[in-house]
Amino acid sequence: MKLLELLYNNENRYIDEIDRLEKNPEEVSFIEASNSCGWVCLQASDNSFDWNIARLVGDWQIAKSVIGNIPFKEYVLLVDEGVDLSDYSDYKAEGSILYFENVVSADADYDEIEANSYLNCSEVGLPKQSIRAKASALNSRIDDLYLVMKNGICGYIKVIKSTWHFAEVAIEINAEYRGQGFGTALMELMLRQFNLKGLKMSYVVEKDNTPSVKLAENFLSRRFVLNKYLYAK
Repeated sequence: MKLLELLYNNENRYIDEIDRLEKNPEEVSFIEASNSCGWVCLQASDNSFDWNIARLVGDWQIAKSVIGNIPFKEYVLLVDEGVDLSDYSDYKAEGSILYFENVVSADADYDEIEANSYLNCSEVGLPKQSIRAKASALNSRIDDLYLVMKNGICGYIKVIKSTWHFAEVAIEINAEYRGQGFGTALMELMLRQFNLKGLKMSYVVEKDNTPSVKLAENFLSRRFVLNKYLYAK
C-alpha cells in the first residue's frame, strides 16, 4: 500500500503528513517495519521553529523494531496515548497533544451578507456581543486567512494544513487583546467558510494550553486523538 493511501485511510489523524506529501514529498519519508506499520518522518522546514518529527503509524510494537532507522539526529517522537513508555527508555515524555475536529452540518448556517460584513467593515473595537472587527480575507487555497484589527493587527486565524476533507487551523490573539471575544469571532467566521465549502475543521493543541483547549471545546464537536510527544534524552 502506498504511503499516501495508507494515511488517507485515517485522514483526520494525518492531516499534516498528507499535506506535506502532496506539497513537498521530498520532506517526508516512511520507515516501514511490516504490515504498514512504522514511522512517518517529517523534516522541519527551513527557517521555521518546527521539529523534525517521527510519527507512529500502526502497531507500535511492530514499529519499534525500526526506530533505529529514523534519519534525523534530533527529532520528536509522536506515539499514541497508552503506549508503554518503558519500551522507549531512550526517550523522555514531554507532553500531550489533543486533536479536535468539527463535523460539517448538513444544512450550512451561512449568511453571505453577514459574512461580508466581517470582510468589509471598517469599524473597529465593537462590543464583544456584536463584534464585527475589521477583517481581511487573502486569496489563497481556500481563502484561508482572516485578520482581526483593532489599532493594528491583534489576531488571526488561518489554515495551515489541508487534505481532501479536512483543514487544520491555527489561531492567535495578541495577549493584550485576549478575553475580548476576538477569538470567538474569528472561529465563527472560519467555521462558516468551512461549512460553505464542505470542509471539516481540525485543531491541534498541547493539552496544557488551557485557553486554546477551551476555545476548541466551545466550537469543535469531537476530541478524537491524544498523542504523547517524546524527546530523545
